[in-house]
Amino acid sequence: MLDADSIPENHTWTDELVAVSDRVCLPTLVIRGEQSDIVDDAGVAEMRALVPQTEIFTIPDAGHMVAGDKNDVFNSGVIDFLRRSVAAL
Repeated sequence: MLDADSIPENHTWTDELVAVSDRVCLPTLVIRGEQSDIVDDAGVAEMRALVPQTEIFTIPDAGHMVAGDKNDVFNSGVIDFLRRSVAAL
């Protein structure tokens, strides 16, 4: 994998990810917990602006670790998205 020692301390991946975001052409899903302190509304809006086909699935009463907080709801959201997305391809 990545050699962490070779990455400068001030390096961030944000600019590189933004630069290639217009190449994303597949259906995209972001699952977020409603109470996440990491993925906020501004982050969701930015993702939608960068990758317009992004679908947002918000899980009520879940924090950032949605798979652990609401595993059944998380799984259902992923399966539903895959069923719809794979059928569309």
